[in-house]
Amino acid sequence: MQHNDAYLINKSGKQRMLSQRLSKLTFIAHNDKNLLPRHVISDSIYQLSEELKTSHLFLFNEYIKTDHSAKLDSLFSIVDSNLKLLIKESKDLINATVYNRSNMAKFRATELAYLFAMDAIVNEYQKRAESNLKQIEYNFYKISGLCVIIMITGFFFLWFPNIRLLLAKNKDLEISNTRLKKTQSLVDKNLEELDQLRFDLEQKEYYNQIFISQAAPSLAMLDKDMKYIAVSEKWKKTYNKENVEIIGKSHYDIFPEIGDDWKANHQKCLNGYIDVCEEAPFVRADGTVQWIFWDVRPWYLSDGKVGGLLMYTGDITKQKEERLAKEKVEQILKSTSEVAKIGTWELDVKSDKLTFSPMAKKFLKIKSDKQLYGNRSLFLYKDGASRKKIIKAIQTIKNTGKPFDLELEVITSDREHIWVRDIGKAEFVDGECVRVFGVVQDITYLKQAESKLLKQNELLNFAEKINNIGHWILDTKSDKITWSSSMYDVSGIDKDVKIDKNTLLEMTHPDDVDLLINHMKQTMTNKCFDGELVHRIVVSDGSVKTVSVLGKVIKDSNDEICEIIGTCQDITKQRMAEIKFKGLLESAPDAMIILNANKRIHLINKQAEKMFGYTYTELLDKKIEILIPKRIVGNFKIYKDNYFEDPKSIGMGENKELIGVNKKGEEFTVQVSLSPVETEDGLLVSAAIRDVTKQKEDKQKIISANKNLEHLADKLIAQNMQLADFAQITSHNLRAPVSNLNSLLDMYDLSVDQLEKEEVIYNFKKVTSHLTLTLNTLVQALKVKNDRVSQSNVFFDETLYKTKELLAAQIIKTKANITFDFSEINKISYNKIYFESIFLNLVENALKYRSQTRTPEIHVWTTKVDGKAVLHIQDNGLGIDLNRHRHKLFGLHKVFHRHPEAKGVGLFMTKLHVEALGGKITAESVVNEGSTFIINFNK
Repeated sequence: MQHNDAYLINKSGKQRMLSQRLSKLTFIAHNDKNLLPRHVISDSIYQLSEELKTSHLFLFNEYIKTDHSAKLDSLFSIVDSNLKLLIKESKDLINATVYNRSNMAKFRATELAYLFAMDAIVNEYQKRAESNLKQIEYNFYKISGLCVIIMITGFFFLWFPNIRLLLAKNKDLEISNTRLKKTQSLVDKNLEELDQLRFDLEQKEYYNQIFISQAAPSLAMLDKDMKYIAVSEKWKKTYNKENVEIIGKSHYDIFPEIGDDWKANHQKCLNGYIDVCEEAPFVRADGTVQWIFWDVRPWYLSDGKVGGLLMYTGDITKQKEERLAKEKVEQILKSTSEVAKIGTWELDVKSDKLTFSPMAKKFLKIKSDKQLYGNRSLFLYKDGASRKKIIKAIQTIKNTGKPFDLELEVITSDREHIWVRDIGKAEFVDGECVRVFGVVQDITYLKQAESKLLKQNELLNFAEKINNIGHWILDTKSDKITWSSSMYDVSGIDKDVKIDKNTLLEMTHPDDVDLLINHMKQTMTNKCFDGELVHRIVVSDGSVKTVSVLGKVIKDSNDEICEIIGTCQDITKQRMAEIKFKGLLESAPDAMIILNANKRIHLINKQAEKMFGYTYTELLDKKIEILIPKRIVGNFKIYKDNYFEDPKSIGMGENKELIGVNKKGEEFTVQVSLSPVETEDGLLVSAAIRDVTKQKEDKQKIISANKNLEHLADKLIAQNMQLADFAQITSHNLRAPVSNLNSLLDMYDLSVDQLEKEEVIYNFKKVTSHLTLTLNTLVQALKVKNDRVSQSNVFFDETLYKTKELLAAQIIKTKANITFDFSEINKISYNKIYFESIFLNLVENALKYRSQTRTPEIHVWTTKVDGKAVLHIQDNGLGIDLNRHRHKLFGLHKVFHRHPEAKGVGLFMTKLHVEALGGKITAESVVNEGSTFIINFNK
């Protein structure tokens, strides 16, 4: 029973603790809706409510099993109703959208009623436990007394020791029970202190989070893993994260655009570093740039260790943009001031001090450190009208405050005359002028331009009179027509006559009225004055004039015509001259085309119409390139532009032949003569064109015959040159052996003893042998030059293979490595004997004249050059000094190395074999590196 009472007391205390946890969680969640996620709070409330219900049901069931009392029945009834109300009100507060003080107070009252009832139940259980303990003690003593009475007689004999032991145990039990009570009291006290500490800690943490979340600046608190513990509303708003769940998430997940350099700084801050930055660009994930400042520093736990980071940041994008905009405006104003040459000035009326801005001092040529005064600065203004104007304006503005805007002539310190625009205003205090200030601008260039414009207008008027030109303006909104004075002269109308559209129609020749009306309609429809309008007018004396009208359409912002401006020129004389000129063109036997200064067709004659198949109207104002094939237009245009830059007369046949193309697209050869003509309208170019197709065909036949004769002559010359070379070679190579034979014969006649004669005979045989070899070589060379050789298909790889077989002993002996590549071309038509001789001579020479310090490497390959087969034979042998021997490289008996088998015949014969069939052989060589022989077979 005692154990059961202790258990019920403990269970009641736990019930009280659960209700306090429920109360704290409800208070925290209701006070800050964003501190924890909604589903987490709901789950926690639900779990605590269920645990409270279960515990309460257990207590009640245990109570039913025991003896009832009116007080406990009443207390359990109070606890039951308050528990239900407590759970209900906690859920209502959690689901509430805003903080409600009265509901919270009601909840606290229900909680206190529940806690007081539970405390009363615990007290009742403790009283019952004490009563039960006393009853146990009473029963124990009663049973002990009975035992004593029953067993008194045998106490000393049998039970006395056991009774003593039992009493001792009972005493120990009382001591243990007392200690248990003290321990239970201490445990309860410790549990209460622990609950209070936990509550205080939770409250402290809660208030810290409330402080951060409701703080005015942008604050964020992160743990050591860079996960958010708390953030202020300002932080969320600054970074557009109002609707994003942040608490518990990584800083780098919320801002994935953060770079490695910022992450490195965060790690430094986690080690105690404080990172402060006044401004820096933050490139967001969407590409926008946000300018921010920050103060990042660590926060510490109670043991002094870093618990995470505190971030204080702010968005200064707007301030940054405003500052940049302000700097830009200031720069623009400064640049504008410099470009427009605008400065400021200020006159202190009391002290008479006159101050100019740096720009004003610059164009007025005033020293930067010089102090000016109003009355003593009048020397700046030119004596006369300008000085009088400024003196009067200053006096007037001081007295009346009337501002001034003057154009004045100024003389700078270096005696330069400039014009300025001076604008001034006054500042009055208590009715008295205390300050005069304004701006001054250098308008010298405007004055110069104005003067120049006046002169140009005068010159324009002179030019209009001289060239019979007038200008006109048509205001399409009011139908008002304005003429220049020269326009009246051109039209022969009195200047007092008001000009309107009817006036224009009345003065137009009757036959040209429709032409004028149609052109006016087309201009209004197309909103463009198309080309030149040439028509006739009838002047007041009845004479007829031809005029040329040019115009330009001026449109407003709505793309509607607001004005048409133009010129009108009397071209009667030019028209008559043109008619005469055209008559001359028609009489010309050749096709004639006249180009104007714009390089376009101005006139053609009937011969040109016949040659090209176009009418005059079809070619008028067209580019001359329409008569040229498209493939040569580019080159022709360059030639035409060059001619117009430097025009000169070119007679028929002096120029290159050109190709013309008619309307049908048929091409034909032409010759052109060009003549520049200077007219009042500018440069004209007259082109006389003649079809020379037949003459070219005849010329081509003559040229072809001449080429055949030239080819025959070249062939005869080549054969004569070969014979001359052969005669020279023969003379050169036979002279020495024959001379040696004659000398040996003389020596033989002069010899006395037999030994001398035998030595002469030996040398005689030796010379005879060389002479025989030379004669055989020359005979073979002559045969190569004169014989017609047969040709057949020969293969490069087969010929090289045969050559390697013939030279197998030398290849093995020298360990030579011969490689080849005939992939580009492997077959040509050639004389087989010559072809094999070329391979044999060149490969044998590569082995013969090899370097003694390296293994012979011979590479043979073919290429195609302009469709012709080319053979390359390269070695890494001794090489030849071509600077010394190039001219005699392929000569007979020319050797370039000391070799016992060198005879100077191989390259000589190779050259003969190559050139006999129209080929060519060349060589490239570097001493001690090797040689490359290149044979172009011309096939």
